[in-house]
Amino acid sequence: MIPARSGGDASAAVTASAIGPDADDLVVSGGGQFAVATEELSAQAAGLRLVEEEAQLAAARLRSLQVAVDPGLIVQAPAAYAEAVEAAFELDRAAVLAGELDLALRLSAEAYGMVERTMIEGVRLSASVLGNVLGHLAPLLLVMGAPFLATTGLGVLAALAVVPGGPKSLADVGEWMRQHPQLANNPAVAGAVRLLFSSSDDVIAGLLGAPPGSSAVVGDEGLGLFGLREASGLVLTAAGAMAGASGGRLVETAVRTTAVSQHAVTAPRSLGDLAGRMPATSANGAQIRIEEYPSETGGSSWIVYLGGTVDMGALPQGEAFDMTSNVQSMSGGNGASYRAALEAMRDAGIKPGDPVFEVGYSQGGLLAVQLEQSKQYNVQGVLTLGSPVGQFETDAPTLTISHTEDLVPALGGLDSAAGDDRVFVRRTLFDDAPLPLGDAFPAHALGSYQDTAGLADQSSDPRVKRFVDSAAPFLSGGDGGPDVAGRATDYRAQRVG
Repeated sequence: MIPARSGGDASAAVTASAIGPDADDLVVSGGGQFAVATEELSAQAAGLRLVEEEAQLAAARLRSLQVAVDPGLIVQAPAAYAEAVEAAFELDRAAVLAGELDLALRLSAEAYGMVERTMIEGVRLSASVLGNVLGHLAPLLLVMGAPFLATTGLGVLAALAVVPGGPKSLADVGEWMRQHPQLANNPAVAGAVRLLFSSSDDVIAGLLGAPPGSSAVVGDEGLGLFGLREASGLVLTAAGAMAGASGGRLVETAVRTTAVSQHAVTAPRSLGDLAGRMPATSANGAQIRIEEYPSETGGSSWIVYLGGTVDMGALPQGEAFDMTSNVQSMSGGNGASYRAALEAMRDAGIKPGDPVFEVGYSQGGLLAVQLEQSKQYNVQGVLTLGSPVGQFETDAPTLTISHTEDLVPALGGLDSAAGDDRVFVRRTLFDDAPLPLGDAFPAHALGSYQDTAGLADQSSDPRVKRFVDSAAPFLSGGDGGPDVAGRATDYRAQRVG
C-alpha cells in the first residue's frame, strides 16, 4: 500500500544484504493449529523425525540379520552376536527417544501458540472495550482537546524546525522520515497499529451509542455483521457525502486497463520465483501481470500478479492503484484497481473454470483475497506479501507473509483469519541490523519480501510445506510440465473521467 521510491528495487537489495537473510528468522502460525513455531524449532522437530525413522530402519535391518545368521557362527562369535542384539535394542531406544523429543517440541509449540492466542484475545477484548469507550467520549474529547492538540502540534513542528537537520516545513517531513525511519519501522508501533485497526469497529460503535461489548456480538469475532470492512465502508460513505466540499476525495471513477507488453516465460519453481515476478511499484508502470500456461488437455492454468499502491493521495488522479482503491478494497468494494484486475483477467482469456493462482504485494494482496472471495474465478491458491489481510477469510490455500516492523499489514488488524489452509509467516528484519537510511518504510520494501518468500521455500514447517504442495501444479507449469512455454502479459490500469 505504501509506494516504493524510484529505484526501490536497488534500495531493497541493499537492505537485504544488510539483513543477512536466515530461514531461522521465520515464525509460522495458523494452518488450523494453535502452534506458533520458529523455523529453528521446526527444523529440529523434522531432524528428530528423521532420526526416529532411520533408527527404526537400522534396528529392523540388524534384527533381520540376526535371524539369518548361521547358528554355528553364533557359537564361534557369541560376543559379536550379543553386541548386534544390544545395538538393535539401543537403536530402538534411540528411535523412541527421538519420537518423544519430537512430540515434546511440537507440544511446546502448541502450548506457546495457545498462550499467545489467549493473550491476543485478552488484549483484543481490552482494546475493544477501550475503543468503544473512546467512541462514546470522542465528541467531548474533541471539543475539550482541540485547543491542546493544536497547541501541541504547533509545538512539535516548532521543535522539529530547530533540531539540526530536522524538517523546516511540512514539505520536508517526507525526506526527514526517509533519513529517520526508526518510528515508522518499529515492531511496537506496528503492534499498536494492529490493535487500533482491530478496534476501529468498536470506536465507531461507541460513536453510534452502542454499549461496550456489542461488537463481540455483531463484530468480526461475533456474527460478522460489522467489522473492519464495514468500518472502511463508513469512511467511504462519509467521503462521498463530503465529496463536493473535499473536491472528490476517495470517490471512485471509471478505469481503463491496457495490455502494454507481452513475452514468453517459463513456469516459476518456488515461492521466491513467484515473489520475484511481481511488477515493480512505479509511476506509469504496469501494475498487473498475467501468465498463461497451456495444458496438454487443451485448457490453461494462470498466475495473476497484482502490484502495490503507486499514488498515496486521497484525491483520485490518473493512477488506478491509489489510496481510494485501498479504502475500497478494505471495505470489499469495487475499487478501480479491483475492476482493473477483473478487466485484465477477462482480456487475458481466463475462463471461470480455469485454475488460477493469485500473488499480491501490498494493495495487490487485498485484491488477490478479494478476487478469491468473489468466487468469480477458480482461484486455487493465494500468496500475499506485506498486505493488510490478516482478518479476511479465504477458502483457497493462502500463505500470508508479513514483517513485524511493517505498518502496512498492521492496517489489517490482528491476524485472526482461521482455517486449515490459512498460514501466516512472520519475519523480523532489523533485530540485529541497523535500519537503512534513504527509505521511510524499508520494512515494506518489495525486495525484502522477495527475500522472505525465498526463505519460506527453505522452511521445514509442515504447514508451509503443505501450502507449497498445494501450489505445486502452478510451480511446474501445470500438466504441460516445468518447461512448457508460457506467455506473460503486463497490464497498465488508469483512471478515466
